[in-house]
Amino acid sequence: MLSKHVKFVEAVPVWAEGRTREMNLSLVFSLRTEFCRGKKYELAITASTAYMAFCGNKMIAAGPARAGHGFNRVDRLKLDPFGAGQGADGCGEKVSEEIKVIVAGYNVNTFQYVDMPSFLCAELTEDGKVTGRTAPFDPSKNDGSGVFTARVYNETIQKIQRYSFQRAFAEAYDYTRALPDEKPVLTQAEAGTFLERGVRDADFSEVMPEWITCKGAAHMRKIAEEERIHTRYIDGPSDTFKCFSIDELEVNTMWEAQGIDTTLSEPGKQPFGPTFVPAGSFAVIDMGSEYTGMIGIDVEAQAQATMYVFESEILTGDRPDGVDFHRLGDSDLIKWTFGPGKHSLLTFEPYSFRYAKIIVFGADVKLCGFKLVRYSYREITKKLSAKFSPELRKIYDAAVETFRQNAVDIYMDCPSRERAGWLCDSYFTSRTERCLTGESLIERNFLENFLLPEKFEFLPEGMLPMCYPSDHYDGVFIPSWAMWYVLELREYADRTGDRELIDFAKPKIYALLKYFDRFVNEFGLLEKLESWVFVEWSKANSLVQDVNFPNNFLYSRVLTAAGELYGDNELIERGEKLLKTASAMSFTGKFFCDNAYRRGDKLVLSGECTECCQYYAFYFGAADEKTHPELFNTVVNDFGPGRDVSKVFPEIAPANAFIGNYLRLDWLMNVGLKEKVKENVLGFFYGMAKKTGTLWELMDPVASCNHGFASHVAVWLSAMDV
Repeated sequence: MLSKHVKFVEAVPVWAEGRTREMNLSLVFSLRTEFCRGKKYELAITASTAYMAFCGNKMIAAGPARAGHGFNRVDRLKLDPFGAGQGADGCGEKVSEEIKVIVAGYNVNTFQYVDMPSFLCAELTEDGKVTGRTAPFDPSKNDGSGVFTARVYNETIQKIQRYSFQRAFAEAYDYTRALPDEKPVLTQAEAGTFLERGVRDADFSEVMPEWITCKGAAHMRKIAEEERIHTRYIDGPSDTFKCFSIDELEVNTMWEAQGIDTTLSEPGKQPFGPTFVPAGSFAVIDMGSEYTGMIGIDVEAQAQATMYVFESEILTGDRPDGVDFHRLGDSDLIKWTFGPGKHSLLTFEPYSFRYAKIIVFGADVKLCGFKLVRYSYREITKKLSAKFSPELRKIYDAAVETFRQNAVDIYMDCPSRERAGWLCDSYFTSRTERCLTGESLIERNFLENFLLPEKFEFLPEGMLPMCYPSDHYDGVFIPSWAMWYVLELREYADRTGDRELIDFAKPKIYALLKYFDRFVNEFGLLEKLESWVFVEWSKANSLVQDVNFPNNFLYSRVLTAAGELYGDNELIERGEKLLKTASAMSFTGKFFCDNAYRRGDKLVLSGECTECCQYYAFYFGAADEKTHPELFNTVVNDFGPGRDVSKVFPEIAPANAFIGNYLRLDWLMNVGLKEKVKENVLGFFYGMAKKTGTLWELMDPVASCNHGFASHVAVWLSAMDV
């Protein structure tokens, strides 16, 4: 069923007057309230773009769950300050506590959030009666009794570079700035239609480091202009990309970090505990595995100090101090400046890492504590049985951890560089959710988000975004990723029987098929698809024009899946005919060819055959053991993790993790070759599980080491644990 609409009783969305479209403006909303033991308190809350909520000093939530353009999902937070120990310190039956909500209004186009005007809407109830709310408020005219007041979050640096091309802004804080306490007038703000959250609350448990791995000296120099990293997210803005210009920046932590040189002096490894980090030095900590969440640090300084935290999934160059803040092309670092005394620091955005490098300048700092506040799916207790080897169980646990970190409110590709809801990835992650939780709640939200807007600006009519909720002002999309939406919807129907969502999707599915009709040639094949035509991260992706056979194998299944969803026999017949045509036309007698070029009124095979193309062919039914027995044997026994590409079919370019190797493994499971799957899973994934405790985007650690689709390994292993 579709998400229910939510109405607030008294609260209205508000923001600083005249500033709802200001980039990277953060406000701190506050409400002082008295809690009585035995009563029930709930905070209903939503915001654009993101919020973090506290009751007293305790962080209670971050959100909201994401939705499509024109819609906002509402979280309902249960508040119990007595349960947190507040009532045991002499307060008696009542305790006065501050509810604090930090809201970031990013107002930029990202892969992570939609670009909608900033607001907060929140309502506190006591036993169902409203006792606090957001409402228009002028601090010069009233005291705000029962109404959230607000101030500009001046401690955070507003004009800073983007974190990445895909996400919003990097984070830097200065607690020493002598800025006025700016309390804006709050006016009613634009907001979308409010919907229920629809998914489980996130896990905000804390994870502590295991080790301090090394220490050393640090020196900061001013880098020359020619040394500076220039990227598409620093050198903007442009007509299609929103950010601050270089001249506007208050700080560019990327360039500052480039000027920090470190020298290893204490390589010894010791259990993590409070430690001194003198001015001009660093310490590296190891979480033991990769986790995702907000970074919390307790520090004590004798004088004003500046602290940088670099973080990374792996160590670069096998150096114990090799924490590369730009390994993924991002600004994987945070900067804090603070005065003398004790400080409890917490990032607003989540980060994904195993290693953190803490660098201090200005004054000696005592690192009293370091934690990661998880931002992930709740704990999953399902384990593999002891009949599996320790290596396979370790891979399974890494798959579960990968799922948890990429499935908070939607399915994400990675929790680091993008935090984006990519199609195709979701086809695999959706199966993991069902396998590990017995539910498809996240999948329902994920699929529904694509259906909520009437249209997608900047995309051709009928096309779906490649990832969502997001904004792609450059008009880029992946046509085949929209096809995977149809395949996932088909499986969702079988998983849930949710006919309401299936019927709600029908207009968009048929509009998508109408879009593809423009590219159907005289053979019924898709030809010369536009925008980013994608197959996978390998040589196969250089063979996508004019007629790409992997995408046509996929399209044949799209037609039959849509026909099955809506009882459309014509679509089913088209799909079956297309599959036969593509199979016959692309087979060379030994392998399936990736593509054909248009030469006048003829299509001429390129002669290029990749491993990935063979997987597409077998996965979508263009070949099987009976129709292509020799190739079947080759694909099963000669391809996969053990192939020496220089000796075994060197003319066939190898596949990569996504999606070639996943199609391979899923196909092997489908044809009943479970022992081969076990063998391949060990070959592909054990090294990943040992190195980061998560599973990766590619076969080598050159990209994200924590990718949602990779959690599908748990599905295959679970299917064999019977």
